[in-house]
Amino acid sequence: MSKLMRKFLLAVVAPLLIMGVLSFGLTAFLVNRFAEDERYSQLVREANIIKEALTENRPVPRDIQGFISRDAVTERIGGRGRQVVELPILDNLKRKDVIEVQGNRLLTYQLTSGDTVITTIREAPLASSALDGVYLAIGVALFVALLLATGLAYYMGRQFIRPIIDLRGVAKQIGDGQKTVTLPLRPNDEVGELIQAVDEMQEQLLQKEKLQKSFIAGITHDLRTPLAIIRNETEALAAGVIPVDELPDVTNSIIEETDRLGLLIDETLVYSKLAGGMMPVDRTEVVLDQLVIETTTRLQSTFLKDGLRLIVETEPVRLAIDRRMFERVLVNFLMNAQVAAPTGSEVRVCLTPEELTVEDAGNGVAEDDRATIWDLYVKQTGGSGHGLGLAISRLILDSHGLTYGVRDSTLGGACFYIRFK
Repeated sequence: MSKLMRKFLLAVVAPLLIMGVLSFGLTAFLVNRFAEDERYSQLVREANIIKEALTENRPVPRDIQGFISRDAVTERIGGRGRQVVELPILDNLKRKDVIEVQGNRLLTYQLTSGDTVITTIREAPLASSALDGVYLAIGVALFVALLLATGLAYYMGRQFIRPIIDLRGVAKQIGDGQKTVTLPLRPNDEVGELIQAVDEMQEQLLQKEKLQKSFIAGITHDLRTPLAIIRNETEALAAGVIPVDELPDVTNSIIEETDRLGLLIDETLVYSKLAGGMMPVDRTEVVLDQLVIETTTRLQSTFLKDGLRLIVETEPVRLAIDRRMFERVLVNFLMNAQVAAPTGSEVRVCLTPEELTVEDAGNGVAEDDRATIWDLYVKQTGGSGHGLGLAISRLILDSHGLTYGVRDSTLGGACFYIRFK
């Protein structure tokens, strides 16, 4: 039996057991209380019968047991007739009382008639064998009901838990690296939703694995290309086959390819640190409009070189952010817009107290792709990056608790936005 099944049975049977014990105890108490009231009524009737028999000077019925006390003499009546006895326990009894005799619980009733005290006595109902059958029947009924409830709970528990146990095996198979697994049938309940979530997780893992392989292939290619260029030009320099007047161009080419390698390695390390929580957010109050102006001014010449107009509109905004990280996000948005914008168009940056937007007049981002472009390894159509820029931006913006996304631009392309409120 699985641990989950044991917990399920315990959760079902334990309350039933408690209810059964309480029900048995309450029923026994009520039955005994009713029987005790009936027993006292019987004692009253028997005492009156004895009184009438003494008044009319006729014998007391033999099935009635009691005591007559008169002039300090106590006589026992019933059964074998009258017998003088000494029972100090009968003294100072209440009208209705309970006494213990040789471990037996007895009910008593006293009736005073002149100078005669008539005492009737009977065994208490709880100690009476007449009620043993009642208690036995109640106990057997409760026991049978508990057995039936346990069996039903076990059967229903197996039906509920079987898909979860099967799902555990499926999860282990996925963890072992199996690509295709068979999921259990999906009931129309929360377990079915859990199975659906595992199915979606499996599809996402397969998609992530495919993207990861594509990313590794792309990174390998991007690393190999500049390394090959650097090697060829270095070998040419070593062989002395490059004319002197071409040396500056060759050395500049080697520097550019080295910078490209460094940028790729830097982006990979930054993403790794952000994803692993090893790059803490250093929040300070930043004059955001000043940061936007400084960043766009620094990149203005790059946009002009590509025949683009960089339009900047800002309002005074102060925000508690990590200046270095936020600047990285802004630069990434601007570089993406530069790549996407056609020559002769404009890229517009707008800052308000509510949000920061970067718009271009390019082809935009398809609505189906707007959620996935923030994932690792995903590159925009026509993009020249490695699929790291927006993934890094997502981690930075998530760490700041900011809302972000992409929508259609009024310029006809994409509008990347960051909301502050």
